[in-house]
Amino acid sequence: MNNIDANQIATRPDWLTKEMFPFESQFMEIRGHQVHFVDEGQGPTILFIHGNPTWSFLYRHLIKGLSGQYRCVAMDFPGFGLSSADADYGYTPPEHTAVLSEFVRSLNLTDAIILFHDWGGPIGLSAVEEMPDRFRGMIIGNTWA
Repeated sequence: MNNIDANQIATRPDWLTKEMFPFESQFMEIRGHQVHFVDEGQGPTILFIHGNPTWSFLYRHLIKGLSGQYRCVAMDFPGFGLSSADADYGYTPPEHTAVLSEFVRSLNLTDAIILFHDWGGPIGLSAVEEMPDRFRGMIIGNTWA
């Protein structure tokens, strides 16, 4: 896992204005993928996990509203949003879980609340099962396990 300088990557499409997505894009290399994420605010951590085919953009209004009281972290799975996936990535929940787990460890997230929906459900629940000591709560919406 290496942090990647956002200036080295052409990431933000022209249609994605700062007004629409006013967050600093950060990148991390995980398992050969350039993973995009935002990390905004201070306080207890909320980790936002998107489903399929969405990305961190889905949570932009929540991040804006909560970042005054919470640290809001939202990543894009490889091949979604502003992340890129290498050619052999299969886009399966177990692969996403492996990326998510490495991401959580890399940022050393602890005592976090994880929020997920859609495909984020089985992915997020798998990560919580793998690392229960890193999470203090879950917000679950419109998903399955």
